[in-house]
Amino acid sequence: MYVPFLSINFIPYPPLHPTMSTNTLLRRNLSLALPPTSPLPPPPPPPPRAPLLSSYDVFLSFRGEDVRGKFVDHLYARLQGLKVNAFMDEKKLARGEVIEKSILTAIERSRFSVVVFSLRYADSEWCLDELVKIVRCAQNKGHVAMPVFFHVSPDDVAGQAGVYEEAFVKHEKGFKRKRVENWRKALITVAGISGWCLGENE
Repeated sequence: MYVPFLSINFIPYPPLHPTMSTNTLLRRNLSLALPPTSPLPPPPPPPPRAPLLSSYDVFLSFRGEDVRGKFVDHLYARLQGLKVNAFMDEKKLARGEVIEKSILTAIERSRFSVVVFSLRYADSEWCLDELVKIVRCAQNKGHVAMPVFFHVSPDDVAGQAGVYEEAFVKHEKGFKRKRVENWRKALITVAGISGWCLGENE
């Protein structure tokens, strides 16, 4: 079989300096033969978040003694009337369930959380643990947190001032520093989200 002879025409270059090595010449020839350096391709898009296995539309986080009969019961009834599947602890927990585990699982399986910050919300370690879980799900699972400030200022919640400062003075004495720091960070994060402020007469 006849194979055509492949000829390569080299471009003449000015005489090389006597000390230029063969490797240097080859490098120069390759640089001339190859196309100009192109910018790096854009980085690949980030991997999609894991799909949220939703059991509820909304998780309600609140301090019962502050707002259960005054606000949250009405909110829950309104959501049910709108066919919104909401989780409210005493409405959804079956007898015999471990409360903490069931609530944290409900947060994981909800698309939204409505966090009702009230005067004694920060007194409750359970409410604050819920809040930490809500923030983690928002960061990792696409969960959305929506705050309601019920007779408290967003600034007091975010800065742990007023009654929130009093609560944390007690927490600093009774709980490990890392846990308290997580509570503070969660309050700052959620209180920084645009929400609803309800005054004394609303």
